[in-house]
Amino acid sequence: MGESVAREFERFVAAERRAGRIGARPLPVREGQVFGTVFVEAGKLAEFARVAARRGAGLLRPTARSEIVWVEGASELAIDIVKLDLRVADGVISVMIPVRSDQTGSVLIQVLFAVGSANEPAGLYAATQKRPSGPDLIVDVWGDALVAFAWQCVLGVVTGIAAATGKDERGNVLVPVELVASARGVAIVPMARHRFAGSTTLKPVGTLAQRTKEPRAGRARRTKG
Repeated sequence: MGESVAREFERFVAAERRAGRIGARPLPVREGQVFGTVFVEAGKLAEFARVAARRGAGLLRPTARSEIVWVEGASELAIDIVKLDLRVADGVISVMIPVRSDQTGSVLIQVLFAVGSANEPAGLYAATQKRPSGPDLIVDVWGDALVAFAWQCVLGVVTGIAAATGKDERGNVLVPVELVASARGVAIVPMARHRFAGSTTLKPVGTLAQRTKEPRAGRARRTKG
């Protein structure tokens, strides 16, 4: 699987290793094995969220672009990815998205996600409020897209950090299996992904048609007419 990891995440993990805050790069690990927790301080999250936002928008190379523009019919919405912010509290991640439209000018949209906390660790799952916080003129049209974009930023951060910690025995980057948020930052637990085809425990047994196919001699011959 040819997955690329953003240099910002690789530099962060390398610095954490030099400081002794996380362990050495693991040897290739077997499926389902977990790596030690990686902690990202709150002050770093906004920077990493902007990296994730750029990559999610397809801006994989250095660029001077500071906005991405969405178009829906006659409506347009500009998102300022340079000022995008990500804040945390106990069990909560808040994504602050600066947007601009002709109808509202420049405003800030807030999307809240409930995730794991120190007392109740959780897998990589988030529950969000039904509507982002912001002007109705924007939320009515762009609400679902803004929630998806915000979650993509969060997911991009945690998957990027997990991927930078190492690879499994098949050469795939590690993936996040647990996410905990507090006012101090987020804790991410990387894991070697499970192999669902061709693994030692899950073997393909053919398609339904192959398993129920009648012997040749017993099949009726189709005739014309």
